[in-house]
Amino acid sequence: QISKLSYLEFLVNQLACYKALENHTKYNLPDERLRREEKIQNDINELKNELSITRDEEINNMITHSTKEYVYYVQHHLNSKEDFIAHVYVRYLGDLRGGQMIAKKIPGSGQYYKFENSKELASSIYNVINNDMAEEAKKVFNFATKLFIEMYENNSKRK
Repeated sequence: QISKLSYLEFLVNQLACYKALENHTKYNLPDERLRREEKIQNDINELKNELSITRDEEINNMITHSTKEYVYYVQHHLNSKEDFIAHVYVRYLGDLRGGQMIAKKIPGSGQYYKFENSKELASSIYNVINNDMAEEAKKVFNFATKLFIEMYENNSKRK
């Protein structure tokens, strides 16, 4: 099981990443039903209430350095639709597939991991990916790994 506070920190960082993708100025998701921003925000609000967190400053302080780097990267360094889709592939397909296992271990209602027509949504991603996206996809994994390392370090400091 994941603690409420740790999961809240994770969600806050995911929200920043997904906002960057979903509000990109040049590129759009292959299917708008993939959007996670509102669902993640709902999960954050639920946990904030349960943890009695009322100050936005507490939430904003949870955003890690790696998330800030990722948001900047998405906003300023995606050079093609293929680069953008590589990020969609890693993040959204991960949520559609592996996220379903994670959803069983988290506190709260887990709106973030609930998709309607998940097979159709997965197909919308599979239909636009190709092998040339592998290098960009590796960058997304590296950013995600950095986030988990930072969260682990933050959690260790809290103990």
